[in-house]
Amino acid sequence: MSEPLLILWHFIRTRWLPRLPVAFRLRRFLRQAARDCPHYQGVDPAKLENFPLMAKRNFLAHFAGLNRHHITLEEATATALRAERERDFQPQLPGGVTVGLSSGTSGTRHVFLVGRADRCRWAGQIFARMLSRESLRQLITPWRPPLRIAFFLRASSNLYTTLRSRRVQFSYYDLTRPFADLLQDLARQQPHILVAPATVLAEIAKHHLRHSSSGLRHSSLRQVISVAEVLDTRDRELIVQAFGLPVGQIYQAAEGFLGATCAHGRIHLNEDSLHIERRWIDEKRDRFQPIITDFSRQTQWFVRHHLTDVLRPSTTPCPCGARTTSLDSIEGRAEEILWSRDAASGTPQPVFPDVLRQALYTLPQPPEHYRIEQHRDDWLVHVQPFENSLEAEVRHALTHLHTRLQLTPPTFRFLPWTEQPPGEKQKRLRCVTPLV
Repeated sequence: MSEPLLILWHFIRTRWLPRLPVAFRLRRFLRQAARDCPHYQGVDPAKLENFPLMAKRNFLAHFAGLNRHHITLEEATATALRAERERDFQPQLPGGVTVGLSSGTSGTRHVFLVGRADRCRWAGQIFARMLSRESLRQLITPWRPPLRIAFFLRASSNLYTTLRSRRVQFSYYDLTRPFADLLQDLARQQPHILVAPATVLAEIAKHHLRHSSSGLRHSSLRQVISVAEVLDTRDRELIVQAFGLPVGQIYQAAEGFLGATCAHGRIHLNEDSLHIERRWIDEKRDRFQPIITDFSRQTQWFVRHHLTDVLRPSTTPCPCGARTTSLDSIEGRAEEILWSRDAASGTPQPVFPDVLRQALYTLPQPPEHYRIEQHRDDWLVHVQPFENSLEAEVRHALTHLHTRLQLTPPTFRFLPWTEQPPGEKQKRLRCVTPLV
């Protein structure tokens, strides 16, 4: 079957057709994994718990035994790094396999593989989950112009360009290029759908508000979608103010397409293709880290992969009626949780990202940019603008937060703002060295 027909099939199946029960599909997948995957030889597939938990380091250590083509980590990494250096993301490995390389924000860059069937399934699911009715009408109406998609990211991939067709004009915007040049290209393209990391969307929104006479036209833009980074409240409000559109989100990682927002704005986990175990990280059991088993991918086996993302599940049903798990928020990865000592016992206690963000964003004049890095009992605080008055307000807000949480404040060291490399995810919070 041709790629366009495969994509169309996955689109129709995801958007409209009923699926076999997840439990049945998971059992079938586990039997296949135990039979075909060298790494799982000898594992009893009767129960998911019989398969070991898989962390990123273990996955990379057994890379060749966890893909159907026996591609080595060294071969995949060399191909990915060559693509990064030459900015040519089209080359494939034998078997039509595309190599992806994560940005390494959790400490280790993650190499992953996708084949032709994986790419077509991904494209069909993305279109089915994310296209609004208006965008879909334009896509399927042959006498209307093609649907124009602007996609900002550090690196492109054959995975993403699978979206390109006669009815879809897919344009990749390389974030390693000067941002001013990207804005000029964006104004020329006038996309219908704008896809970018949250901090990039925020910068585009600022430019649009300052230069409303040029740039993106409201009449053209129909959807704004955040990818690759946590979308926080302030960035969301800025983007909505600039474009007058809700901000959709795609939740994706090297482990696959994990979730997306519905028409009501809630992120739903992609439980049509994934089984997700919950590893609760707080006593209230309102935050968990997902353990992913993907029973749909055909190039690599992803069984019980422990992600360090911190998810907050919704406590009420979503108005859209979907039965899949919906989230109130994605708070980022575990390394974005900072730690302080309990004022009474001295034991380390978590300070969650959304609590820290709220403490800073509710200031009378919140910082335009901030970054906090924890080095044991020292917190390095970068703020912009770097002014004594702002430093005093931020210090007071963080100290007050610790008092309210009954924690001993760490030592706050304020430093001038420095920009992160444009191709990296913009991390506002990072625990570099945890408490001991």
